[in-house]
Amino acid sequence: MKNWFLQILFPLLAALLLPAPDALSQTAGLETRGIAWTDLGKGAQVAYIQAHIFNSTQSVSMIRFPQNRVRMHIINDPGAEADSTGAMALRHGALGAVNGSYFNVKKLTPVTFVKERRRVEGRTTAHETFRTDGLLALRGRKVDIIHCDTLSYDQVAKKCPDAIAAGPVLLLGGWEARDEWPDESFFTKRHPRTIVGTTRDGWVYLVVIDGRVPGQADGATIHEAAQIARLIGLDDALNLDGGGSSTLWTRQHGVVSYPCDNHRFDHSGQRIVPNILIIR
Repeated sequence: MKNWFLQILFPLLAALLLPAPDALSQTAGLETRGIAWTDLGKGAQVAYIQAHIFNSTQSVSMIRFPQNRVRMHIINDPGAEADSTGAMALRHGALGAVNGSYFNVKKLTPVTFVKERRRVEGRTTAHETFRTDGLLALRGRKVDIIHCDTLSYDQVAKKCPDAIAAGPVLLLGGWEARDEWPDESFFTKRHPRTIVGTTRDGWVYLVVIDGRVPGQADGATIHEAAQIARLIGLDDALNLDGGGSSTLWTRQHGVVSYPCDNHRFDHSGQRIVPNILIIR
């Protein structure tokens, strides 16, 4: 069923592809084999796609890297040390970066479980349990996405120096994690989304789906975000903080997504965030 679905849908997506406004690379569709990737060094790559799917225009930026060659880290610099994804990534010598998980926008402190360098620096608040049901766990170069509840985070992350909770989990084993998503605006309305995901053959993806710019970047519902993750070949995928936080950055190109905190379709609208995921 899975192969049949992908074989039919991929050619349709390729036929509907729009040229990117200032595309980093030309692409042929949302499937991995049709994307033209630009090298970032150490085996890491970046690409950009703008395509008509779901009766909408989707603007998608991606970094991918082989986890046996590139290491990912969680950086948590809350409060006065918080900064834009790009500035924080540059400060920590990153090759590429994406924004992290949910946070208190006034205090610039995490509201989900965060463990950095073996120290727990954040806990998931009661308000976040409606969407936070997964953990990105890092141990050396190994990257795992684990479906678990808030009571399990300490035990699941016990042997992992770095871990961060977010959600919802979008994909498990290549299939959408839920048969039906809650009827709440966070899930059903189109917003910018940020995703971290893994493939069976050892690749890790950092993905930003831009939004809030009708006709250029419509954003995605949670179901649509899960389908985009599946179409680009992810096996397991976790939703991170989205909205104005969604930002993908590389040392080579700067901000490659279209963050919307300035209400324009450009690369300048970054939001100040307390934590990010980096590769180096």
